[in-house]
Amino acid sequence: MLRTLIWPVAVLLVCIAVLPCTAEAGVEAIRTVEVGRNREFLVNGKPFLPIMSWAQSPRTYPKLQALGMNTFCGGGGGQACESAKAAGGYAVTGFGRNEGTTGHPYLLAWIHGDEPDMPSGRAPNVTTRTEPEEVVAAYGRIKAAGTARPVFVTFTGHFLDMGSKYDKAARERLYPAYMKACDVAGFDIYPIYGSGHASHLNWPAYGTAQLRKLAGPNRPIYAWIETSKGSKWMTYEKQPDVLPKHTRFEVWGVLIEGATAYGYFTHAWRPEFKEFAPTAEMQAELKRLNGQVTRLSGAILATPTNKDITMKLAGDLKCHFKATEYDGHLYVFAQNQDLGPGGEEKGQFEPVSPRGAAATFTMAGLKAGTSIEVVDEGRTITAQTGQFTDEFGPLAEHIYKLRP
Repeated sequence: MLRTLIWPVAVLLVCIAVLPCTAEAGVEAIRTVEVGRNREFLVNGKPFLPIMSWAQSPRTYPKLQALGMNTFCGGGGGQACESAKAAGGYAVTGFGRNEGTTGHPYLLAWIHGDEPDMPSGRAPNVTTRTEPEEVVAAYGRIKAAGTARPVFVTFTGHFLDMGSKYDKAARERLYPAYMKACDVAGFDIYPIYGSGHASHLNWPAYGTAQLRKLAGPNRPIYAWIETSKGSKWMTYEKQPDVLPKHTRFEVWGVLIEGATAYGYFTHAWRPEFKEFAPTAEMQAELKRLNGQVTRLSGAILATPTNKDITMKLAGDLKCHFKATEYDGHLYVFAQNQDLGPGGEEKGQFEPVSPRGAAATFTMAGLKAGTSIEVVDEGRTITAQTGQFTDEFGPLAEHIYKLRP
């Protein structure tokens, strides 16, 4: 009996050794990290979409990896790369404590100190946490060390032309200068967790679009997304819950607007401190969402189509989409952005009432009878000449796949 089992087990071990790495099995050792023409990360020449955790201790890495996160950012101390490797992911870490790991095969990138643009004081005497010149100098020291890895920086949301403590002149002085200190630019806006404004649920998407313009054509863009309540900046009893539908909405919003990486802020300070505070319901959604994004990452990061496509929601509700061509198919990633009547003007702690509506997509050359797959929903749509329609629930997204 033993002899009959040896050969199949040996074959299985060989097969495991040669299988490509997946989100479940872990990531492959890095030889090169580059940026592609669509701002996407290329790891060993292949597109890679980082799904990140923020400032987690290594003991949480296996759990995070099981939830579909493939990159551990901002934590791990001097052993960040080895801890990431052991958990099946990559590290994005500070240079100072990890300088000796410049060529480590599980180091994806370096990251500057958090939020150098954090403002303090009141207009007109607003000052930054770290002036651009200092961040540029740090960037120079990293590059002088001969590292072939990109350098990240995370900004606050104060680069936006809404809600900023900086006036236009200060923004125009600061942010182009900060861009000289990074290869990859990101930001953190937490509409509900950070300020209790459900009315700001579209701000991560708006921020992605604005930061993409600031960053120029070659820098990848990332956004940090909220996952729980428990902010230390507001009375706990007044804080609304951050629900799975909010997190999902924000993730798809930033991806549609051009983010090629994203990550999760999971800390809570109230009613007690937790570095990982998502509820069981939220964790289930994170696993589902991250798994879906990972499976579709090739299409998400692919070259935008040159086909003339429009999307319109009934009642002129707000919406957006991106369309790419990948592996012989056209993909359309579309989202209902409506927050309800006056939704984007609601005050702190005021609820919003997002609405559903029918969407009409027009597409030049689309033939009547074309079958359109609605990805991961187990249904198809039959096109009419030049268009197709579908229903969008509140805060909903749909992904369409068809032959171009």
